[in-house]
Amino acid sequence: MDVLEILRNESQKCIRCGFCVYVCPSWNAHGKLEYYSPRARVTLIRSMLEENFNINDAIDSLFTCNTCMRCLAECPTGINVADLIIYARHYSLQKINKE
Repeated sequence: MDVLEILRNESQKCIRCGFCVYVCPSWNAHGKLEYYSPRARVTLIRSMLEENFNINDAIDSLFTCNTCMRCLAECPTGINVADLIIYARHYSLQKINKE
């Protein structure tokens, strides 16, 4: 499975329930702004795969996640956001280097 396929498949599992948000240290450290929550990061990852998306809009959110995996313990669909973030960072840097 390639990176794009992983990003697409995993991000589509999110049901936007928000259980992940309240356990996220990054969300808490950034003033509880949705942009820094695991839920928002998964949504950004899904959006990154669209042609018109400006990758720079997601960089700060992706790189402020500390990949602690607390969100995984709360996620009813079992999304490993930490792994997803690592793949998304790789994908975003490749895309930026091509521009």
